[in-house]
Amino acid sequence: MSSICELSDDLLVKILSLLKTKEAVATSFLSKRWVSLWKMVSRLDYGTPLYATTGSDFVNNFLLLSKAPVLETMHLRLGDDCEPEKHERWVDIAVSRHVRVLELIHYRCHFKPMPCPKSLFTCKGLVTLRLQQVMIWDIPSTIFLQSLKNLSLLCVEFLSGDEHVHRLLSACPVLETLIVRRWLMDCVTTFTIVIPSLQSLHILQRPDFHGTTDGREYVVSTPSLKTLKVLDKFSRFRSLVKMPKLVNAEIKIRQEDSAKIMGCLTSSKYLSLCLTSAEAVLMAKSCEFLCQLEYLELCTKCSSDWLCLLLSHSPKLRVLRLNNRNCGSFRDFEAQWKQPFCVPECLVSSLETVEWIG
Repeated sequence: MSSICELSDDLLVKILSLLKTKEAVATSFLSKRWVSLWKMVSRLDYGTPLYATTGSDFVNNFLLLSKAPVLETMHLRLGDDCEPEKHERWVDIAVSRHVRVLELIHYRCHFKPMPCPKSLFTCKGLVTLRLQQVMIWDIPSTIFLQSLKNLSLLCVEFLSGDEHVHRLLSACPVLETLIVRRWLMDCVTTFTIVIPSLQSLHILQRPDFHGTTDGREYVVSTPSLKTLKVLDKFSRFRSLVKMPKLVNAEIKIRQEDSAKIMGCLTSSKYLSLCLTSAEAVLMAKSCEFLCQLEYLELCTKCSSDWLCLLLSHSPKLRVLRLNNRNCGSFRDFEAQWKQPFCVPECLVSSLETVEWIG
């Protein structure tokens, strides 16, 4: 085959689906054959933020002229002056055409939020949903997102508080991945995550904090979790249920919650921690917690005492990485090193790599 024109229409449409929508539509000028090919593309991604005077007409025309039986994917990045009526209409059309992947991102330069279209909560075929800097006014009691597996809530404002967070997450019976970054204006005190099916949970530090707490907290019950990433030194964890299937964890939390969350990580094999020296000692003393570890990365002020304790309680450890940003120089560490009474088992049987980062 010597020319792209020899490919079938179905294959060309798949190739066009890999492009930004503007680029796919631009191919209509190549020849008569290409004039209508883009209309069968089932993916809408304008690429750049949509403003009142830029891009809105293009999206309107694409949705009007599209002949794809199903709109598989729609990415909407909305500028600050994009009219709510327009993006609500676009989402309504996507829902009516059984959209499976929907991304709704609002780029705002002030605190005026962009409302989230209600039709979103009636989309039974939705598999992936990402919301960023939007406001949820209301969630109907009939909500049931039976196919949703991936959900991102990034700086989403819940006007009705705790109840609607619980209602939203309870309506996702097969949810596997959840990413949360709280917003200053979300009106949620206790963010409750009770999802038996969840396999991956990311809780990210809120960007509006400046070193203070405001009494907000998390309740987490996710017994099927395999991956946990918590990078939040400000929010409190009121309740955590053990996670017996957990394999990967990256933790950076308040010192007050360290013992609570460590008790949930007993099956972890790959772990990255940012700890104070006191927290590191408490962790090292937990033999049950460490016995499955194969990979450990620590960002902390190193001490020969707790490091020896840690190694002696990690019989399967293969890789140890120490972050040099807080550990100081290797010479300083070497100067205060104390010879252990016995050689830790992992040094003889399993440890392959020790890396001093920095």
